[in-house]
Amino acid sequence: MNHNQDVEKVLVCITIQKNSKRLIKKGAELANKIGGELHILHVEKGMSIFDNEEAITLLQELFEYGKLLGGEVHFISGKDVPNRIIEFIKSMTITRLVLGQTMRSKLHKLLRKDIESNIVSKTKEVELLILERKDIDKRKFVKDKRIFSS
Repeated sequence: MNHNQDVEKVLVCITIQKNSKRLIKKGAELANKIGGELHILHVEKGMSIFDNEEAITLLQELFEYGKLLGGEVHFISGKDVPNRIIEFIKSMTITRLVLGQTMRSKLHKLLRKDIESNIVSKTKEVELLILERKDIDKRKFVKDKRIFSS
């Protein structure tokens, strides 16, 4: 995929659960709408995923689904999940970030402070979209949408 600096880049952060398919789909719709690139990222804390065959299978399914929708998939391992995501955002010059409410909660607990504040303080400009867990109604899709600049 062409990693042009001027192209909008949508990053979907996923966890290993079926609900992540919905995030990937929404990220793909957004990327198509704005003519941008779609990136799907899973950050694994350690390498424990390789001890669970079901988790590996589900992650493969999610990544295949993401590729089918035109996305580029990324798997990173590290102890500090939030900072690995921030490093990825910076290195790939991501402009839009799609998170599920579950991921936001997990990141929030890991950071012990607001994920938005952390992204704001450490990245240039990222638009953050958080999808509520059971939302199908599009009006609720952009419930917590903010544009950040440093």
